[in-house]
Amino acid sequence: MTLIVASLASGSSGNALLVRDGQTALLIDCGLPLRTLEPLLCYAGVTPAHLNAIVLTHEHGDHTTGAGTLARRYGVPLVCTPGTRAALNDKHSRGITIEELPAGQQARLGTIEVQSFAVSHDAAEPVGYTVTAAGATIGLAVDLGSWDDGLIARLRPADLLIIEANHCREQLLASAYPWAICQRIIGPRGHLDNQQCGELITAICGDGRPRAIRLAHLSDQANNAQRALKSVRAVLQASNLHHLPMAVLPRQAARTHKHMPIWSSDSLLRQLDMFG
Repeated sequence: MTLIVASLASGSSGNALLVRDGQTALLIDCGLPLRTLEPLLCYAGVTPAHLNAIVLTHEHGDHTTGAGTLARRYGVPLVCTPGTRAALNDKHSRGITIEELPAGQQARLGTIEVQSFAVSHDAAEPVGYTVTAAGATIGLAVDLGSWDDGLIARLRPADLLIIEANHCREQLLASAYPWAICQRIIGPRGHLDNQQCGELITAICGDGRPRAIRLAHLSDQANNAQRALKSVRAVLQASNLHHLPMAVLPRQAARTHKHMPIWSSDSLLRQLDMFG
């Protein structure tokens, strides 16, 4: 089997990541309205009714907007922490099957292994995930303001790292955001800036094992792809990690399959072998 990863959207306006192999399809977060999400799933090769689960990182709207509607219409279960379940409003939880996966625990969803781990964010019980199938592991950590050695250890097995590079701190502080919002974003339970993202990737990849990197969840007012790549690469180069292949997940949902970021475990592992 081959593990396929497709980013449908990544950013402060909405997040959805499709992970599938030949038998199982999981949607990690569902922060897009159903009318937007349905064609994107089809472009990525999955009809909504064939999803095995919607796996939520936390309850904020840019990660859950379409979750309740999609789950109800197509009979897809939600998987989330008990804290996230309690924080979901009736719109997202009424009449839906919800399976709890507490932080730090593992579950097998079809043919895919999902391991959750706690992250520092201002939500009820937020988590990141490692997802393993077909001999490859994806590590996802978005919406976090800080990290510790435990989080680094959770992400080290990943072949593909999807890490938040939410904002440029200088651009954020010069933006039109109220000061209270800026304080929230830059706080330890807020969001990683480009420098912090680079430092986290450096800590994970300091073991020398090659990985592919994707920068995620960019702010639409306080960052852009060029700035994020330049800043994160500068941090990695200072630690002699310039060889790691890196790209930015688009902030807006892809409109056709030609523009949708898609990776397979086969091509990913071949790429990593080049840097081994």
